[in-house]
This record gives sequence, C-alpha cells and structure tokens, in this order.
Amino acid sequence: MSSPFFPNFAENSNGIQFDRQDVFGKGGHGSVLRGIFNGQSVAIKRIDMIKGTDQSTDYEFQTLQQLDHPNVVRLLHCESDDNFRYYAFEWCVTSLDKVFLKADDPRKYHGPMPHHINSSLQLASGLEHIHSKNLVHGDIRPKNVLISVGPAGQDDITLKWANFGLTKYGSESGAKITSQVGGNDAWLAPELLLKLGCNVHGNKYQGAVKSDVFAQGLIFGSLFLNGEHLYGSMENEKEIAENIMKGNPINMQKMDRILRDCYENDLLKRMLENDPNKRMTSSEVVGLLKPIKEKLAGKENELLQLCSRDSRLDLSIKIKNMIQFGINVNVKDKDGCNALHLLCRYYSRYELIAAMKLLIQSGVDVNSRDYKGLNALHYVCRYNASPILIDAILKLIELGIDPKAKTNNGSNALHYLSQYNPSADFKNALQILIEAGVDVLENDGEGWNIFYYLHIKNEKNMTIWIDRKAPLGCAGFGQLFKGKYGGREVAIKRVQLHHVNERGEEAMRQLDHPNVVKLLRCESDEDFRMYALELCDASLDQLFLDPKDPQKYDGPMPRNIEVFHQLASGLEHIHSKQLIHGSIKPQNVLILKAPNSQSNQVTIKWADFGLSRHVDQTGSGGTKIWYAPEVLKRSFNKEETKELGETVKSDVFALGLVFGFLFLKGQHLYGCSENEIRDNVLEKKPIKMTEIDGELLEIYEDMLQKMLEDDPSKRMTSTEVVEQLKSIKKILAGKEEQLRHLCAGRQPQSDLTREIRNLIRSGIDVNATDQLGCNALHILCHHNSSPNLIDAIKLLVELGIDKDAKTKEGWNALHLLCSNNASPHLGEAIKVLIELGIDKDAKTNKG
Repeated sequence: MSSPFFPNFAENSNGIQFDRQDVFGKGGHGSVLRGIFNGQSVAIKRIDMIKGTDQSTDYEFQTLQQLDHPNVVRLLHCESDDNFRYYAFEWCVTSLDKVFLKADDPRKYHGPMPHHINSSLQLASGLEHIHSKNLVHGDIRPKNVLISVGPAGQDDITLKWANFGLTKYGSESGAKITSQVGGNDAWLAPELLLKLGCNVHGNKYQGAVKSDVFAQGLIFGSLFLNGEHLYGSMENEKEIAENIMKGNPINMQKMDRILRDCYENDLLKRMLENDPNKRMTSSEVVGLLKPIKEKLAGKENELLQLCSRDSRLDLSIKIKNMIQFGINVNVKDKDGCNALHLLCRYYSRYELIAAMKLLIQSGVDVNSRDYKGLNALHYVCRYNASPILIDAILKLIELGIDPKAKTNNGSNALHYLSQYNPSADFKNALQILIEAGVDVLENDGEGWNIFYYLHIKNEKNMTIWIDRKAPLGCAGFGQLFKGKYGGREVAIKRVQLHHVNERGEEAMRQLDHPNVVKLLRCESDEDFRMYALELCDASLDQLFLDPKDPQKYDGPMPRNIEVFHQLASGLEHIHSKQLIHGSIKPQNVLILKAPNSQSNQVTIKWADFGLSRHVDQTGSGGTKIWYAPEVLKRSFNKEETKELGETVKSDVFALGLVFGFLFLKGQHLYGCSENEIRDNVLEKKPIKMTEIDGELLEIYEDMLQKMLEDDPSKRMTSTEVVEQLKSIKKILAGKEEQLRHLCAGRQPQSDLTREIRNLIRSGIDVNATDQLGCNALHILCHHNSSPNLIDAIKLLVELGIDKDAKTKEGWNALHLLCSNNASPHLGEAIKVLIELGIDKDAKTNKG
C-alpha cells in the first residue's frame, strides 16, 4: 500500500519521506524535493555525498542550526544514508523569481505579496539576523527568497532567506570566489566580480557582509521594477556585470517616481555603493526602513480618516495624492476595514463612485472582508440610503465584487439591504442584487431570509410574545421568560417601567459583537418594558452544578483558551463603546450552541446589561463576590453606595475572577463564603490560586496576576488581555506541534504517556492537526512502533481525541496503522482501536 502522503515515497530510518519523482529544484551538489517530516509538509534538500564532502555538509548543518528568525527558512531535521545527506526545511509555496515570470508560464506565482515596505523590511530583518550570528549568506538572488503564505492569506505573507549552500563563517580565513551558475553573476557585488577566480586571504568578514548588502539592494530593485534588474537586461548577464563594475544602475530611472522618492537616495544608493567601506551595514538598512515604514503608516492612517468622513468635494484628488506616497492601499483599521469599506459606509455624495473606481484601480482588493466578513457591498447595502445607492451597487459589481458573498454570520447583501436600508431606491437595489445572482430564499445565520426582514419593516404588528409558564430566572430588577419574536424563540427580559434604565437600554443598542447577547426588539405596555434577546442554552454557573441537578449544562464547551478569548473580545468591544458592563459574574456569561445539532460549535456571550451605563455615569453593580477591590471599598461607605467607582478596569478584575472560576471548576479564587472572599480580595490573597492545575498555572499565571492587580492603574486593560491571550494561543499551538512530534517517535520512551498527559493538561487542542490534516493519533499510528504504542492510543482516546477523524486524504488512524506500522504490536494496536469503537469499515477519499 502506498503512503497516504506520497505515492512513490522513500523513507529513511529517522522518518523523512519524499516522492522521488517530485523534484522541484536543483543546485550545487543536490536537488530539492517535496516531502514530509513528522506529518508536516517539508522541502527536502538532498545532497549527493559522493560529490559533496562530509565536512561541507556538516558545516552547513551547524550553520543553519544557529538561525532562528521568521524571515529565515527553518531547518527542521538533518540525516544521512550511504549516498545522500537530507535536510528537511519548513515548506514555502514558491520563490521570488516565480513572481515575475510571464503570465502564461505555468510556474508563475499568482498569489498575494506583501506591500513593498513590508517585503523590504522582512528581508532586511532576516539578513540582519544572519549577520548577527557572524555569518554571511553568500548566495543572495531572487531564487533564494522564498514566499510562505499563512492561513490569513493576504495578511499573512512572509518572505524568507533560503539556500545557505555557500554560507560561511565570517571569521573564515580564506574563501575561493568562483563564477556562480544560473545567472548568479548578476547578483554579485562589484568587489566579488573583480575577484572572480582569485583566492581571498585574511579576515574578510566585514567585506563579505557588505557584499550581501549590495546583493540585497539588487533584490529590492528587482521588487521595485517588477522583475527587471537595476543594472541591465537579464538576457545579457555580461552587460549587468559591466554596469555593476562601473556603478551604473541604468534601470534606476524606470522605477516609479514614488518609490524612487522613498528609497533611491537614502537607501538604494547607499546599499549599492561600489566602495564596500562606504556601503551600509544590514543593521543600518533595517534602521533606515523603519522610519520609512512609519512615514507610510501615517499616510495610510490619513487615507482611512479621509474615507471615513463625507465632507470632501476633492476626494479623488486627495486619495490620488496619498497613493503617490507609495502607501499600502489595502491597509485596515482595528475592525478590519480598508479604505473602500469606509468609503461605502460614510460617503453619500457622488464623489463616492469615482473614489471607489480610483481605489480599486490603485490596487485595493474589491473583495476584501472586514473582521466580521463584510465586503464593500455589504457596507453599501447596510449604510448607504442616499440617491447614489443604485450607482454604488452597480459600480461595485462592475468592478468585480462578489455579490453573493456572505459575512461570518451568513448574511448576504440582500439581508443587509432588507434589514437596514430605508432608501427610496430600495426596490430597484433589490432587483439589481437578485439579477446579480443573490438568492432571495437564502437564510442567514439566524435562520431568516429577506422576507422575514421585509415583514418586520412592513408589519407594524410585530410584537413580543411571553410564555409566562416558562420562567428563566431573575436579572437585576427584571424577570426572564422564554418567548417568541417574529417566529423565533427568544429570551424576554421584563422590567417594571419605573425600574427601566434608559442608559442601559441605549448601551445594548450600541453593541454588535458575536460575544455579546443581541438585543432584537424593545416594547412597552402599561406596566412593563420588554426586551427580546437572543435565547442561549445555559449560563456558565450551570456548568458546575451537581450532576443530578436538572439545570446542569452537559453540552459541548470550547477549550478554556477559546472561552477566555471570546469573553475578552466581547468585553473589549463593550469597552470600545465607552461602556462598562458592571455586572460580570458566571450567571451573566451565556452559552449558545450552534443551531445545527450535528455541530459542536459553541459561542460564549456576555449578557444582562440592565445595569450597563456610560463610563462617566455611576450606579450599582453585580453580586459582591465578583466585585473588584476598589468597588468593594466603596460599597462599605453607605454615603457612597450609589457611586461604587467602577471603571473598565473593575470589569477586568471581575473577568479574572470568571477565568479563575473556570480553572477551579466552579470555585472562587478568593475562598468559599462571601465574607471570606470579601476579606481576601481586600487583603490581596487569592488563596485558591495554587489549586489550579500546575500545567495551566504555568501558562496563565502572569496574565491572571495582572488582571487581579489590586491597584486599578496597574491592572491590564481588556485590549491587553486579548493580546496576551493571542500570545498564549501561540504557546499552545507550539505544544500541539510538540505532541505530534512526540507521537512520531520510533524509539522506546518510558514516559511517553506521562508526557502526552502533561501536554494535554496544559490546555492544548488534542484534536489539532497539521497541514495534512493529521492529528496526534494519526501520527502515532503511522510512525510509532515502540512498546508504548498501545497505552498511548488508549490515553489519547481517553483524553478526547476524535478516533474517527480523517486526514485530508480521508485516512483514519486504522488506515495509517495498517499502511506503515510494522511493529510487533501491530495486531494488538488494531484490536485496541476496534475495541475503542473506530469505524473499521471507513474508506479513504479513493475508496
């Protein structure tokens, strides 16, 4: 049976696999092949040991091991057999030279690229790191700049230096400079061209790093000239070499004037200085690029501000002037909006049409989405009720926008148009979108199509219905019931009119975030104000009730890190609206399961804004055991009970308590009884912190301490909590990779199950997969033949791994076990998987 990864694979003793026929590069003494190592895609550089010396290959390995930088290709593994030396490098999609091939060349890279300042700064930072290790790259050319595309696409492009076949220590006493094959002479500094074929003696490190800087300047020029060489035509290498020797970059004048203004005099001329002693260092290149980036960032911010106000008759002229600075026209604000989004939201004058066309012609991605998944058409349909609505929709469709695109919550442009837009041209706009292929019967994430929203608009009798036989509990001065609104099951909060908090109501209207409960409608009768809210499945406190309690929530829950990130993001949104929640506690954290019963997707939401108010307002808050210390102190002063002094920082303290509540499975960080908790909060004694699992505490303790800081001025903000959680996510992702690496081991490891248990205790996603869709169980069954295999399989399943999960090729763990595992424990392992309930009849994608 062939490998699930490659049909013609060869496997070395330590686990590198590759397709012998899939050679996508050659150079020096070896070739580069596609392969896998520990379940992840890699590029394998294979060196012929007959032609290459052990000394040189060992030297290269030692060199590469020193380099650890996001803009330098990472070496993952190195091994040898009788004929070859194998290097497994992280996988990149292509090299820079493929960007500038002709459009009809099948090898051409058509994918996204960073903006020119980001490309330059990434490469400069990588080279500075290489030089900081007292190393010289020595083979700088477009072919050796690789492009890595992360999951975020356009926003996640990384350029990396590769191919250190000629890398040498800077302190090397002598080096032979030889003519380089395949056009490399076009990327040599003048001092190297002068010394071709000559021996260079003495410590030449300083000159050698300056040669790298010159070659990097040539790379920058090639980027700015869309693949042309600064010193001549790539068809005439001799011309290039002669012009380099003369210091005559004949194509500099072809560079866009904007780019020349940014880079030519201060940067390129100093990088391309013929005298190495006068040439910049790699650190100086980085130092000069940073202020250029800051200058461009200022102009990018000006562009976003310009497109955010409907007040300029000279809009297109102003945009054109800003674009001339060489800015990134696709830059986004904190909500993920680019200039086109903002134009479509704020401009109601006819200048909008010309400005949209100008931005798109200047490189704005017409189909770019904000962080909620809205494109420019969604913005037009939601916010633009001006006489130019029809022209704006038509122009966006003409310029290539996808009219059928959906937001993250499943809304198309018709949903927004029918839900929000009161334009007199509404019917014509509706007709245009239908003709463009938008489905009028398509439901959004709430399960509603446009006819529901049209019904709400046109039917004044849409009312809230309360099921008084289905109480959900109390909230502040109100009661909660199940009910219906517009045919949808909702939660109804009913408040006596004299207790209505108008500021709290207005606060809820301002909030639009997936981690904040939605207010759908408000109504009043003679006695009550009624609020129709999203109906959720449970609250966080129900998670830890006694198993026999009928109110206990037994449904799916995200991992702690996901719960924390959702809560922190929701609170950050609340605070961004200059609001305080003021009643943070587990009862006000709601759990919403996805409507599809087959999905385990869960969303965590903040609820109960009956007491929310603007930051400059005052009032009472939630239950005292969830108070921040400054709020507790105020609560003791009877004269000040109406002004508890809560701030956004008080919310952050309470958020830390909720995090602790989850870690401790329903217990409070500061004690058991209300009096004990109050006293310990005031005395700064979170007595139960040490009861948090040690593996978890190691990762989260620093953040918790900053959230529970007694002095509000030293306490984290909600935005800082979000940022620290992102860092923790990266740490956990590293541990998930560590788990897969651990499971790939072939040698007996007595502590394998203990290591697996410890990694999973740290809060990782046991079902996390690599690029090929392999989880830890797949990799364990494919690679591990040690005596610990059986116990490890049992443990992973016990700890929640999906035993029936399939790779991208449709292989489950049983397929992988049978295809590659020849250990003496194979029969027992198969039996264990079947006993654990794996689908023994499952088929791969190929049947």
